Amino acid sequence: MRFVIALMTIVVPLTMNGDTEPVGYLGLSTQNMSEAMRIAFDVDHGLLVNKVCSGSPAEDAGIEAGDIILKIDDNEIENYEALKNIVRNNPNKRVDVTLLRKGNKVKKIVTLGAKEKSKICIDIPDIPDFHVILGASELEEEIAELHAELDDLRRELEEIKEELR
Repeated sequence: MRFVIALMTIVVPLTMNGDTEPVGYLGLSTQNMSEAMRIAFDVDHGLLVNKVCSGSPAEDAGIEAGDIILKIDDNEIENYEALKNIVRNNPNKRVDVTLLRKGNKVKKIVTLGAKEKSKICIDIPDIPDFHVILGASELEEEIAELHAELDDLRRELEEIKEELR
C-alpha cells in the first residue's frame, strides 16, 4: 500500500502538470546479443527479439520472437539504445526493418505506433543482466501490473478533469 501511495504522489502531479509529446513504439522486447550469439548467427550486429506484444506494430508487420533486427531503414542496430532512439523519435513513420530469420534476411515494412509520453520522465538505464538478477518473468508480471494500474489512474484522472470542467 505504501508503494501505491508513493507512486501516486509522484505520478499524479506529473500527469496533471507534465506536457506530453508523441513518441514512437514498436511493441516488442529484445535483448542485446553477446559475442557468442553473434558468432553463432554469423552477424556482426543486431538485436534479438524475445517477445512481440499482441496488437502491436511489430506483430502487425509480422515480426516474430527469435528474429534478429539488423537494420531500421539504413541504420544498423547494434544494441537496444540504437533501436530505442530510432523508434522513439519516429512516431507514426513507416520504416523498413531488416531481420535475420532462420538464417535468411527478411524485410518488413512497419508503421511505428505513437503514444503520448510525458516530457518529464525517468529513463531507467539498460543494466546488463538486470533481468537475470531480478528474475525476468516476475519483473514482466510486475511491470504489466504497474502498467494496468497506471492506465486505471489515467482514466480516473481524465474523469476527474472532466467533472471539474
